Amino acid sequence: MNSLSTRGQSFVAQKPTFFDVLSDLWDPKSNPNGILNIGLAENTLMHAEMKEFINANAHITTHALTYGDGFSGSQKLKEAVCHFLNNQLSPAAPLDSTHITITSGVSNAIECCAWALADAGDYVLVGRPYFNAFKSTLGTRPGVKLLEVSFGTMDPFSLEAVQRYEEAYAAAKSQARNVRALILCSPHNPLGRCYPRHVLQGYMRFCHRHGLHLISDEIYALTVWENPRLKEAPGFQSILSMTNESLMDPSMVHAVWGLSKDFGATGLRIGCLISQANKPLLDAADGISLYNMPSSLADQVAASLLKDDEFVGNYTMTNRRRLADSYLFATDFLKTHGIPYLESNAALFIWIKLGSVFQDGLVTDEEILLKLRKEKVYIARGTIYASEEAGWFRMVFAHPKDVLKEGLNRMLRAVKP
Repeated sequence: MNSLSTRGQSFVAQKPTFFDVLSDLWDPKSNPNGILNIGLAENTLMHAEMKEFINANAHITTHALTYGDGFSGSQKLKEAVCHFLNNQLSPAAPLDSTHITITSGVSNAIECCAWALADAGDYVLVGRPYFNAFKSTLGTRPGVKLLEVSFGTMDPFSLEAVQRYEEAYAAAKSQARNVRALILCSPHNPLGRCYPRHVLQGYMRFCHRHGLHLISDEIYALTVWENPRLKEAPGFQSILSMTNESLMDPSMVHAVWGLSKDFGATGLRIGCLISQANKPLLDAADGISLYNMPSSLADQVAASLLKDDEFVGNYTMTNRRRLADSYLFATDFLKTHGIPYLESNAALFIWIKLGSVFQDGLVTDEEILLKLRKEKVYIARGTIYASEEAGWFRMVFAHPKDVLKEGLNRMLRAVKP
């Protein structure tokens, strides 16, 4: 360690713990004693269909072996993304290729916002709990800090919750903290819910009042399914579908999306930053595009995929049906064994309260995590998502039933030996 710089030493401590999980993944035949991963937000339900499509359409040209059209995605991919998102997100004004830049994943797109919209030491508002990688994406290299907003017993998807942001913002200003933006994960990670339209409008008005940028992480935009236990739950609404000067300055509204979740393709590393009225932001992202450049091979595959309306339609319909089926399977298991959870209808996970299974209430989240590791099952603890209450964990259900059954049984052995 003495050979490293101070910042190099700090990076060592940030090495993701799940790397150990990935190096010893469970397989019923080749590695039955491996770790069952139901903690990482990956959707394996549609891998066969994606593999078949890619193998059938990977017609690579020599152009893909070069720097292509630049470091921020090919023109063909930008046009395909606009075609796809215009169909799926119903933006108030149609997207065109001048409104987007392509990055190697959505985390890169968010980091571009941090670099371009804030300076080191500035703050971005975020509600608890929140996607744990926001902290590293915004902070590790750009040096931007998160200003966490707590809700207590209040519904974080209610219009009343906006007032908590007002209070947090006022407190920050009184402490001379420079707040530059608010980031929403919509649909929400880790709670798996969608914000109602009027609540999103409330956040837009809040940002307008205080001159803040609004960054909407819409990586789970198509990952919404029907939950019969949440019949009144709102579906997904893109922030782009309600961009209106009466709500806030359009140049302060930005969205990010990518293939990782909606198409179960975390390995393709294709994301995009969308800003319809702020070309300087996109120019700033292009200015550091050398460090965010997507693979030209993935670029060509993604362009073919997003232009294929028939495949996208069939894929999305089947994916939603399988997600609903796996969700009901997992939640029925949780109900049967008395493990509390919050109902959801979006994204890939279930927010479960493993801590309440222990009657004495003296078991810490770290102790529960050790019990899970002993049974070789990986589930993410809520503390890394800034959960306001101990005992919560995020479990991913977007897997075939045989995988879920093995993982859930291992989890049960860990908490109810």
